Amino acid sequence: MEILRRTLKAYMLTLCIFVILTFVLAAIINFTGFRESWTFAALLVALSVSCTFIGVMEGNIVGKKGLLVGAASSAVLILIILLAVGGVFAGVFGMHSFNIFYIIPVIIGAVGGVFGANLAK
Repeated sequence: MEILRRTLKAYMLTLCIFVILTFVLAAIINFTGFRESWTFAALLVALSVSCTFIGVMEGNIVGKKGLLVGAASSAVLILIILLAVGGVFAGVFGMHSFNIFYIIPVIIGAVGGVFGANLAK
């Protein structure tokens, strides 16, 4: 039960970090000369930072197999975010929602998972 509580806490913290980074990005786009064509890349950076945090936290919680745990937790986080965005904007959720660039945050989350698993030792 302790693992489940810590995992839910990690996901909630990571989702809050992603929302804060998204609002910061929106403010940067609105008030500076940041190009809107770079928005997806900036969102990938925010998602990668969030996936790093979830990878480290989940790797620390589980304590072993950090690469697998970090990649899986990052993939679940991306799926949660895509489902939430699809629900908020009333979009149809389908395979077109998945982009090949979402592999980058999963890989970064896997590296974070390795780091988190080594923190547990």
